[in-house]
Amino acid sequence: MGPELLSRAELEDVSRRLLGVGLAGAEAAADTELRPFGAERGQVPAIVLGTASALKGCFEADVAQLALGRSPDDFSAYMEARSVYLAAPGDLVVGRGEPWRQAVAAAGKVVAVEVAETRFYYLSHALLTLAVTSPPERLAAPLDTLVRQLRQAPGTVVRLFAVDPETRVLLLWLKRAAGLPELRLDANGPEIAERWNRKTTLYPTVEQAVEVPGPSVDDDPRTLLDAEAEVTPFHREFGVLLPRLPGYSLTRRGSDEPLMRAQVRTAATLLRERYGLELGCFKPAEALTGSRIRMGVPLDDVPALDALARQAMETEEDYVLEAHTHYGRHRVPGYEFILAPSAHVVAGRPAEGGTVQITRGSVWEGSVYVDEDTCARFGIAPDRFRAVRAGVAALHGAFQGAGRDLGFVKGGVDFALARLGGRFGERQVVAMQDLNLSSNGAEYVRAFLAESREALGRREGVYAATKVVRPAAETDLKRLEDGVGQPGPDGWRRAITSVAGRWGLIGVAAPCPLRAAEEVLELEQRLHRAGLLRTSLRDESVQPG
Repeated sequence: MGPELLSRAELEDVSRRLLGVGLAGAEAAADTELRPFGAERGQVPAIVLGTASALKGCFEADVAQLALGRSPDDFSAYMEARSVYLAAPGDLVVGRGEPWRQAVAAAGKVVAVEVAETRFYYLSHALLTLAVTSPPERLAAPLDTLVRQLRQAPGTVVRLFAVDPETRVLLLWLKRAAGLPELRLDANGPEIAERWNRKTTLYPTVEQAVEVPGPSVDDDPRTLLDAEAEVTPFHREFGVLLPRLPGYSLTRRGSDEPLMRAQVRTAATLLRERYGLELGCFKPAEALTGSRIRMGVPLDDVPALDALARQAMETEEDYVLEAHTHYGRHRVPGYEFILAPSAHVVAGRPAEGGTVQITRGSVWEGSVYVDEDTCARFGIAPDRFRAVRAGVAALHGAFQGAGRDLGFVKGGVDFALARLGGRFGERQVVAMQDLNLSSNGAEYVRAFLAESREALGRREGVYAATKVVRPAAETDLKRLEDGVGQPGPDGWRRAITSVAGRWGLIGVAAPCPLRAAEEVLELEQRLHRAGLLRTSLRDESVQPG
């Protein structure tokens, strides 16, 4: 996709021209006109709008790759192409480009709504530009198709990654053009998406934390951890304690470099003096897929801490400095899993099972579906797995408690099963590390699991793994499908997405999650050796240290 964006001022103008109010007015209107609505795939008609989101810094992540002299991932093209996989027969799928067209062809009985405008990075910006330039009596073809669908099937749900300000304007305009009293969204309510969907939800600010009395010599560090959590905005709002790591949020907005430097240094001092920790982990509050994380930061290295403060000044993002985790690990041939399981909310309720993540460094690269009966095969004790699921249930309950419902219909939470050292000693903690309160990668392993169970004609004894792959320059979806080949008699496999030269997704199902994980890694390795992929975890010899 092209590199153009609509500026904040341009978006403000677009909102006024389409809705008669600015972005603030659109935000207020969304509270009554846009309704979070959790629905399983195929349960109701859907429009799948796979636009990447400014809320997750997709454009900034690609620019950061360019700044390092690397080829950008083009999240926009990848998300539009892969979102097709979430459509049921008869659903409308909106997107652009050849990878998206191939995904539509592979999906079969979906309705393609192609947008010809590719100069804008975000699909939402392209559609808003069409809406502004189209006469009301003669809408551009893709907009006309969407409006007619909503008029003919008012119960249609719009599936999308997240509701950012520009997407909100687009959805309100579609809803009004179709004459609907409300528009259903398979997306979380605005307060969840914009206030709580960030790592800082889990951590007090440095200023809040210094007001909490430090520990006595014999205090359990978990007591202090809870005391610090009680001063976070989340606990003050909901009264719920979430399992978390020691750490502090760092406020970028309104901070100059000396103030940011002071925040980073103070956070490091608190981690050292309160918890006896030596290493930290520095993270953007809203980074995509684990990018731009700095692990193993020496908490007594002032020049290194000041360099992190300078990094934080490069954008308007908040950051967190948390404890560095020594994850539990589980080895398979040629790869070592860190124990960072995830649990999820699907269609408005906590979902069955959970996932184990495949990662490359700190970056997510795939998911393996597990349940309480099989988690021990990855070295996760069943009581730890139950604690992970209980943490997500507590978060879900917070957003639905106290007589209000904030519309938590989808999302996932990543956990650490890890040793921290310091005053925690050798004990293993179970802690939330990242909130992904929007569309997330686990949706695809769950969709693939459902497809595999249907193809194999059974629910029991079917587990699935998906793996992000990096196709070679000529590996489109057709070539990747040919390379994947046919499954064995007790399994299932397929190529889900390919954006040639960028990103792709493959899936394998097997009678055991460990076997599914091993087979998806073997499949990636085979495709790499056949020249269809640029990289492979196993062929890069990612071995236990």
